[in-house]
Amino acid sequence: MKTNIREYAKLGLVHHMLYPECINDPEDHTKTLLEFIKRRDIETFDCCLPYGAQYRRPLVRAIKNCGKTVCFAIHLYPMRSFPLAALSYAGQAQVRMIVDDMIAQAAAIGAEGFIFGAGTPSFYDATPAHFKAFDRFCLDLCAQLKPHNITAMLEPFDMDIDKKFLYGPIDDCVKLAERIKAQHDNFGFELDVAHLPLMHEDFESAIKRSAPFLKRVHLGNCVLKDKANPRWGDTHPPPGFDGGEIDVPELALILRALLACGFLNKNHRGNLLMEMTPFPGKSVDDTVNASFERIDRAWQSV
Repeated sequence: MKTNIREYAKLGLVHHMLYPECINDPEDHTKTLLEFIKRRDIETFDCCLPYGAQYRRPLVRAIKNCGKTVCFAIHLYPMRSFPLAALSYAGQAQVRMIVDDMIAQAAAIGAEGFIFGAGTPSFYDATPAHFKAFDRFCLDLCAQLKPHNITAMLEPFDMDIDKKFLYGPIDDCVKLAERIKAQHDNFGFELDVAHLPLMHEDFESAIKRSAPFLKRVHLGNCVLKDKANPRWGDTHPPPGFDGGEIDVPELALILRALLACGFLNKNHRGNLLMEMTPFPGKSVDDTVNASFERIDRAWQSV
């Protein structure tokens, strides 16, 4: 394509991956996010908020007034400690307390999406009761988000490599979406293409099957073949990382599939975000510039 990809997509970034240290440092989280939302090279972004009202207050005001579209990601949710598909009454109540607080955060910052993963148990270890419990969670979540005009966005993860989450295979995610959409229209997918190799999924096929429910797409990378690599698994190195699965050729294939299914569209530009940690020894800005340059090169070959 000889045109600028920004004519077809709203480009964005994920804050908490570019600044991974912020997860354990609320002051750094606040400082970097306040600066991050001022970036002029993005139209949209994903973020989460640190714990503590003293940190959240200035962030809520700044994010709501930043002029960019934003999605709230439950990155700080303790997925392994409190499974969203909890079977017990106490477990479900604990989930609701945490999620209710996060819904309030998403509403406060004016988020258009609420990104969540299914959490444990893994797809292969789960019982029918776990899948039913997750259905109920999704239905309740959509009902709670609807008054705030927020869409619930499920992010599929691997089932047997690293995260080992309940969802999961693209075909099963699609079946789940069909069940939830039968009752609520504010449900869809945030598809992270860096997860697809870990999910044993083909890029083109997974995008085509997900297309009716795609709300947001993350571009990134993963290391799969070398278990000795310290970045093996779902650690989000940037595209082009040595030993990774995704560089310019794969980005071109992904962009071509997104264009073919209509996600990249001049009339309704899709939200396309880089989710990555910085290159080793490189700054955030250097990593972002290099990654956007890779997207541009890939787009030119589409």
